[in-house]
Amino acid sequence: MAEALYGPEGYYTNPRSIIGPRGDFTTTPKLTKLLAQKISEWLESAWQRQNRKLPVIELGPGDGTLARDIRNSLGFFTRQKLDYHFVEISPYLAKQQQEKNKGTWHATLSEALSATRGEALIISNEFFDAFPVRIFNHSLEELYLGPKKEEIWQPCHELPDSFLFKDLPLRFEVAESIRQWFQSDLSKLKKGEILTVDYGGDSEEVYHRRPLGTLRAYTHHMRLLPPDAYQNPGKQDLTFDLHFPDLIKWGEKIGLETDSLITQAEFLGTDDLEGAGEAFKVLHQKMGDTRPF
Repeated sequence: MAEALYGPEGYYTNPRSIIGPRGDFTTTPKLTKLLAQKISEWLESAWQRQNRKLPVIELGPGDGTLARDIRNSLGFFTRQKLDYHFVEISPYLAKQQQEKNKGTWHATLSEALSATRGEALIISNEFFDAFPVRIFNHSLEELYLGPKKEEIWQPCHELPDSFLFKDLPLRFEVAESIRQWFQSDLSKLKKGEILTVDYGGDSEEVYHRRPLGTLRAYTHHMRLLPPDAYQNPGKQDLTFDLHFPDLIKWGEKIGLETDSLITQAEFLGTDDLEGAGEAFKVLHQKMGDTRPF
């Protein structure tokens, strides 16, 4: 999955239309400016809580639409002094972002936090759902793919750290790569706050909707489930539903405190409780002054 998305011939590392009508999927910022307006309000309130205007770091900024609209939603003088950093692995998407925005670009969050001396407000929209996952079944066998992309289940000898193991669905994903990223990159945050917008929930909510697992591919706005999702690696998006209790748990292990976890509808102040407004969640975490050893 990592090779298909981020390798030399990966989906996100090669020039192609990804987002929008000519791409494979669309995102909330392409449909409405309301998310950008609400995030700009969140930034203003976070600056008040922090008693100063910390730099802003956006993870996986897409084509730059969200950043542009956030900037436009802020006051004139705030926009002029805004210290905005982009974390983007794709040269192609970075070029699109630069056409719409001013700021500083980095390949990793570690680089961005080094530039901001470990202090920042970190925001993301549909960033974590593109991390590689491990897939297990109820018997705790792990999924592998054979030479012809056929599914092969093998006994698992090293279980990841996840809340999912308390109540096992028939088939489920664990994004251990996110836990590793928390430890390698996000742990460098010394002071600040994090706002994560993504689709998912707890295990009951996620796997009630998708009892056979959530991994899927998108190509030309069509959803492909396994085994079709394994075909054409590097030419279609791969994604899954986030298990937010894991993000909270892994955040606590690096010193983050959870402020709130609400639906996107609640965050936006809308009544969209049937579609994306309910499926998407908004997680707010803070890094305090004390850090665990």
